[in-house]
Amino acid sequence: MQARTNPKLDAELVIIGGGLAGLSLAAALVRTGYQGRAWILEPRTEYGDDRSWAFWIRDAQPQLECVEQCWSQWQIGAAGEAAHTRAAPGWHYCYVRSEGFYSEARRQIEKSSNITLSLGQTAGSVHTEGNALRVETDQGPILAAQVVDTRPPSAQQRAGATLFQVFAGRELASDYDCFDPHSAELMTDLRCDLDGLVFSYVLPLTRRRALVEVTRFATRPLLRSVLESDLDRLIAIRGWGTAVALRQEYAVLPMGLPDAAKLPAGAVRAGVGGGALRAASGYGFLRIRRWAELCAASLTGGRAALGHPPEPRLRRWMDALFLQVLRREPERAPELFLRLARGVSGATFVRFMSDCASLSDYARVIASLPPSPFLRALIAGSRLANKRAH
Repeated sequence: MQARTNPKLDAELVIIGGGLAGLSLAAALVRTGYQGRAWILEPRTEYGDDRSWAFWIRDAQPQLECVEQCWSQWQIGAAGEAAHTRAAPGWHYCYVRSEGFYSEARRQIEKSSNITLSLGQTAGSVHTEGNALRVETDQGPILAAQVVDTRPPSAQQRAGATLFQVFAGRELASDYDCFDPHSAELMTDLRCDLDGLVFSYVLPLTRRRALVEVTRFATRPLLRSVLESDLDRLIAIRGWGTAVALRQEYAVLPMGLPDAAKLPAGAVRAGVGGGALRAASGYGFLRIRRWAELCAASLTGGRAALGHPPEPRLRRWMDALFLQVLRREPERAPELFLRLARGVSGATFVRFMSDCASLSDYARVIASLPPSPFLRALIAGSRLANKRAH
């Protein structure tokens, strides 16, 4: 069954936001042959090469068209110590840069005559008007049958985050071989200071080019200048000071977001504001891609749009507890990540990080970590819940 067009509507579907989630859904709609009129509203007037995404995939999975580089092993290590190298047979860590993703998604959308990307158009409120949804925009209202809202979390929702993952990065180009292209540095130089956990993240793209980042887990969104100073020090220490910066990145990812405010019937949320980021890691690329395929299939079949699915109960509980420990006892964070990385097999670690862990994987993860900080976080959470109840 295909979506039926209604002449009284401006579109059958409005997608608010043309970022990762919005463009992924639009491209999936093209692939599934969606026949309704779809309108993507994106406030940016142009797309930049300003961010990256990474994730693990199985060797047997189809290769994504926008993947630029893959690694079969990765490193985790504390500051002042040799990094520990791990691997998971049958898995690769993959890297996508925004330039490649945006170009491919827009190329897919341009194949369709009924799906329109409207740049420079900002959406406001969404409310019911008769049997339709009215989307207020800075260029006038739009009436639609369904709405998928992929906008970033509101200020109120962000304020409820447990932690913030803040990072700044530069893609460096050197005139000599100084990067090891065989191994990605996921979490090296792990340490804790007054602002919380900090570590290095280095993706060697070639022997002479790499994406170099510094990441922090903090209780508040740190200024870019703080991360840039960290990055300057890292580059100087590693001896990469003569390398040329090709581009820069900076982002603040809220970890452990509360649920967003409800939308009117017929509208759903997706993307980061809809819960797409894994609370304990910040990974979201493949989660968004999987949601986009499911949502597109539902819409093309004449059914309702699907919001990002809720987190499974066990994973949600474990991630929330882990974040509470990191918030309450940040000085333990380097130890916890090191024990997790070294205490389980590479395959278990990857499955846990990739949302496909089994119950035995969860058991191994729990056994690898010291129980005391988690027990303290549980007791504190229980006391807080009892206090609120009274």
